[in-house]
Amino acid sequence: MKKLTSIIVLSGAFFMLTINVSAQDDGTSNHSLSMGIPEVCLLDTDAGAISLELTTTEAGAQITGGTGTGYAQVSSIVSAAETRTITASITGVPAGTGLVVDTDIPINGNEGGVLGTGTASVALVNGAGAVDLITGIGSCFTGTAASDGYVFSYTWDCAVGSYGSIVATVGSTATVVLTITDTP
Repeated sequence: MKKLTSIIVLSGAFFMLTINVSAQDDGTSNHSLSMGIPEVCLLDTDAGAISLELTTTEAGAQITGGTGTGYAQVSSIVSAAETRTITASITGVPAGTGLVVDTDIPINGNEGGVLGTGTASVALVNGAGAVDLITGIGSCFTGTAASDGYVFSYTWDCAVGSYGSIVATVGSTATVVLTITDTP
């Protein structure tokens, strides 16, 4: 009986020893990380109003010269083979006048990625459909300061052949609506 008890105790001890050995750490382990980057499509403009005025100081000369600059900041992460486009539409341009915009990509040094391509001398017409201003935007950022971002240079002037329909306005507001859309 003593032999049987000794065999059982030794067998139990051996069993416990093998369980303990197999449960020990070997000095390395790992973490499994689930990672993802969602699509991002954010557009913001600097807060200030852009003041444009047509005037003249010489008798006999037509009114001219409303120019101003605005900025739009973008954060964009696109899916593979996708780009984005910034379009613009306008309301409120006074009769007898026309508004043209030139757009440039950011160059302040606070930007990165695929910034796309700007356009030159695009007419913004009351009630017309949206027009493309920046095309080919990929994954990018344009900076967050007031003078960072895409540059919108507006030129407001008399419309050819419509000078007789111009009337004096004070505090008239035109609204340019910028929209960023996916271009598959």
